[in-house]
Amino acid sequence: MADPLVSVIVPNFNYSKYLDECLGAIFNQNYDSMQVIFVDDGSTDQSIEVIQKFSHKMQIFRKKNSGVNSARNLGIKNATGKYIAFCDSDDVWVWDKIRKQVDFLEMNSQYGVVYSGIQLVNEDLSFIRNQNPKYEGDCSSRFLEHPSEAIVLLGSSTALITNSALAKVSGFDESMTDPGEDWDFFRRISQQTLIGFIPEPLVLYRQHSESGSRVSRSRYFQGNTVALRKLLRDNKQSISFLAKRKSWLKLHWSFFKTCLMEGEISLAFTQILKSLGPIRY
Repeated sequence: MADPLVSVIVPNFNYSKYLDECLGAIFNQNYDSMQVIFVDDGSTDQSIEVIQKFSHKMQIFRKKNSGVNSARNLGIKNATGKYIAFCDSDDVWVWDKIRKQVDFLEMNSQYGVVYSGIQLVNEDLSFIRNQNPKYEGDCSSRFLEHPSEAIVLLGSSTALITNSALAKVSGFDESMTDPGEDWDFFRRISQQTLIGFIPEPLVLYRQHSESGSRVSRSRYFQGNTVALRKLLRDNKQSISFLAKRKSWLKLHWSFFKTCLMEGEISLAFTQILKSLGPIRY
């Protein structure tokens, strides 16, 4: 029996220096049935020149810069596979990522998403540490319970999603910015399907000065705050006041602890005051 088609969507903006490794790892997968969709989001570097050697193997779309979410959504519109995967252009997949994830979903049809652990690496792909997944099954309540955590570890680059599950949500919210958009996307997906994981690290997550892992504390907190507010707004009738207040406190408490550990005493205690204030959504 032929392997099901996997559509791989690679959004890119000015990451020409990482594209060889990213695309090379995709085309070196031990899985041949892939439709690779490269979406350049208005790059001004050498990205288009770099990808020419891969151009015969993939579909290429170029658009004006309007963010990673719109790039991913353009890829989704052109995806025809049974399964959909995303790979940010500064990340690198382990050679058997897609094979292991397809096998998982083919054997466990009740799941619509499977993700994996990650290996944190520096700019030249030297090992830093592994990060293991921990949430699986019905994860729909986890987002309210853990508003400062990535429930689907790393989000887009680790996940393989069934096209049928993806069709039940409206893609990525283009009004949101990093790092809240992945959290919001998988929160909505979790309301439609079960989520599974493969415990081993199947993605090399590059930490560098421009990556989402190095966003400022305030930007990270703001992204999570916007995503949590959207969750509460979308479910305002079904979530109790106590549950809303608890989640709001957890988010601010997490930021409080981070600030305190880094010596930002004034900023830390500002979070305590905010956590006790009204929930604005």
